[in-house]
Amino acid sequence: MTQRTYSIGEAARLSGMSVRKLRFYSDQGLLPPAGRTASGYRVFTDDELVRLDLIRCLRDAGLGLDAIREVLTKELSLVEALKLRLETLEAEIAAQRRVASALRAALRSPQLTEADLRRFLTMTQLSRTERRNVVESFFEKVSDGINIDRKWVRQMIETTVPELPDEPTPEQCDAWIELSSILNDPSFIAQMRANASDAWDRDAFDMEACKAASDAIVREAKQAIDDGLEPTSDTGSAIARQWLEASARLMGRQPDLDFRNWLRAKYAQHDDRAARYWQLVAIMRGQRPDSSPNREWAWIVDAMRNHLAD
Repeated sequence: MTQRTYSIGEAARLSGMSVRKLRFYSDQGLLPPAGRTASGYRVFTDDELVRLDLIRCLRDAGLGLDAIREVLTKELSLVEALKLRLETLEAEIAAQRRVASALRAALRSPQLTEADLRRFLTMTQLSRTERRNVVESFFEKVSDGINIDRKWVRQMIETTVPELPDEPTPEQCDAWIELSSILNDPSFIAQMRANASDAWDRDAFDMEACKAASDAIVREAKQAIDDGLEPTSDTGSAIARQWLEASARLMGRQPDLDFRNWLRAKYAQHDDRAARYWQLVAIMRGQRPDSSPNREWAWIVDAMRNHLAD
């Protein structure tokens, strides 16, 4: 049965495309005409219209001319072509999310400079290895010249290197930008060095005993929170006393007035960015910023401040 033939103008009208675009696809070898008239004009049939519809679908999906040609010549299956396009598109979306996060962070700067913008863009494009280097550099600066157990430092690095999924959300990108800013802040590094010196620059520091005491106080705080109790409650004061005594014991001191005054000064100088660090790591891991034990430690800090103010 002979197929009906169409001029290029008729094919354009039926397909909803311009004559110019049909001529372009034909010249590119994607849409060879079924034949030509005696005058040399292109002639198309229903088969070419079906082929044209596939070309349009592939173009709408974002495939380039070379990929479309491979699909049409059976060098690349339709499924393979679409998978490749999807992978490319998802990578582009992830990259755009990172750029959007950098721009949001830049716009939050009170006095934005070109250097700030470059820094924000760089931060969002770092690989996991490069993000690890940022964390390692921070811990090296904090521990330099302090008698810190190197095994503990390595454990902290392994525990706290922030992870980003292949397709991070805007919140996760924002979290990394904020975290990198904290880790590179000289005032934060100085505060963490002071805390590290208090804990480690002594004759001995029992890390296992510290972990056991910390875990116990977190369990107490979790129960208090679950019971709906505030840090200013009697239970909050009891837990604060318990942590004060444990802190004194771990530091080889007595929980006397001198230690209480020293601890009051430390909590008055407490940098809330220390807690924010863990909140940001949680966000980058896809968790809530107040997930355990972040929520419990925030409660404990408030309980200690309240107790020591008395």
